[in-house]
Amino acid sequence: MHVIYLAGGIASGKSTVARVMGECGAIRIDLDELSREALAPGSRILPQIKAEFGDDIINPMGGVKRELLAQRAFATTERTVTLEEIELPLIDELLRARVAKIAEEERAEREKNPEAPQKIVVVEIPLLDRMRGSFDMADEVVGVFCPAPARRARAAQRGMDPRDFDRRLHQQPSDAYIKAHSSYVFNNIRTLDVFEQEVRDWWKRRESEGWGPVSKRASRDDQA
Repeated sequence: MHVIYLAGGIASGKSTVARVMGECGAIRIDLDELSREALAPGSRILPQIKAEFGDDIINPMGGVKRELLAQRAFATTERTVTLEEIELPLIDELLRARVAKIAEEERAEREKNPEAPQKIVVVEIPLLDRMRGSFDMADEVVGVFCPAPARRARAAQRGMDPRDFDRRLHQQPSDAYIKAHSSYVFNNIRTLDVFEQEVRDWWKRRESEGWGPVSKRASRDDQA
């Protein structure tokens, strides 16, 4: 099994890259989905969430009012850190369990058929710097970039308040951080069809290499 951490900030195009990789055969794991699981009814962290962010943060079904939690958690850096300290350990646990299950499925398939194809897992990570404790699971890190003005416009088209975008952007890892930790970087500055083809071309190259070890960072523009 080969695990790719796909890192990119808000509205960078990370979901587009993940979707295309999924079309190429990758198994996708979205940390946003794991976050929803971590905040679902019955989660062990709900008492801490309630204590830190208010009794009214829990909905009638026993889960978390995510929009209200976002408003309160992203109001200040301190509140954001508080939420992360509560939630990230459980997300890490859920991620490790999901990856372990896929690995076990691959082992079972290989026992039946030694020629079974290798499983490629793509983990969508919006906050790469917060996942340092789980870097041991990643065989490579791929970054996605897009100029901030374009990202802001894209987020506004989705209905996000520009001020909320700027606040979240400020709290996310910098482009320099993601670039420094990525073995490859996609620059999302082209039309959608061209961008998607770049992802498919990258996938074909990596597949032809046998998903071997990655030794150095490269970007699409570096290779132009």
